[in-house]
Amino acid sequence: MNVSIKAVDESNWREVVALSVSPNQHSFIESNDQSLLEAAYDSSLQWHPLALYHERTIVGFAMIGAKKGKEMWLDRFMIGAEFQGEGYGSLFLPILITHMKQQYQIARIYLSVHDENKKNIPYYQRFEFIDSQQYDPENGERILYLEI
Repeated sequence: MNVSIKAVDESNWREVVALSVSPNQHSFIESNDQSLLEAAYDSSLQWHPLALYHERTIVGFAMIGAKKGKEMWLDRFMIGAEFQGEGYGSLFLPILITHMKQQYQIARIYLSVHDENKKNIPYYQRFEFIDSQQYDPENGERILYLEI
């Protein structure tokens, strides 16, 4: 499958904003337009929004940043509702991990999930993320991490 990740820029931000998760997932992740605003205006965390492509079609979105030393956050990761169930999540997560490791020379990736999203913790554990048993004080989400 011909997939790639590219920075969100003036050529593709509208397509990214048009993507949304399914209605029953809205409470689990911020909208892409909110994420792009955060990337633009919360400059202290140096967010990097990324469009996830299958050939020329954007099928998902990720946002990485908040790098401190050898640690970095995979803060947002979503596949558009119309593309879910086609294996894109399992395809793109390793690509994102490799991208973060190569581009930013990190040794640990953090992410957070809602406890109510019962599928997410086992999903990330399949990719060797570890449940820290801690919660993000900013949003109350459970923190997972990956040693790479």
